[in-house]
Amino acid sequence: MNPGTTITICAKEVRMRYCAAAETGYESLSGKSSTVFSPIIKERDADGKPTKVEPPLATADDYIKLGFAAIIAAYSRNDEETPITASEIIYDATPFEVTTLIQSVIELRMKWYAIPDVVPASETDEQHEDEKNVQPPTTNIRQS
Repeated sequence: MNPGTTITICAKEVRMRYCAAAETGYESLSGKSSTVFSPIIKERDADGKPTKVEPPLATADDYIKLGFAAIIAAYSRNDEETPITASEIIYDATPFEVTTLIQSVIELRMKWYAIPDVVPASETDEQHEDEKNVQPPTTNIRQS
């Protein structure tokens, strides 16, 4: 099963689906290879494990196009029209909506490729619990 989700963008509920159609759709929209989303391995150790990795070369424009391609994939799978256009996304979406689109397509891509989280969710939950239990100072610690 290919991963999918639903987001709200430009006041519309929009489905996204990550599959080969999303990547080939991105390549058609951008004229670039989908490898721009892969980290660049610069060095490996003797066992072949990466020791120096640089971030992917993808830009915000690349992620927006990949997100739109994932929207198209969700609807074209069932021969449906997409409820939103690329123009609506780039001209009318709020910064929060664009960020949601980008985060969603990154998460879907990670699920499709079965890429593990860098930090397990249980560790980040524990960190947030610790942060909630921190009390602010009760006196003014500023010195004159």
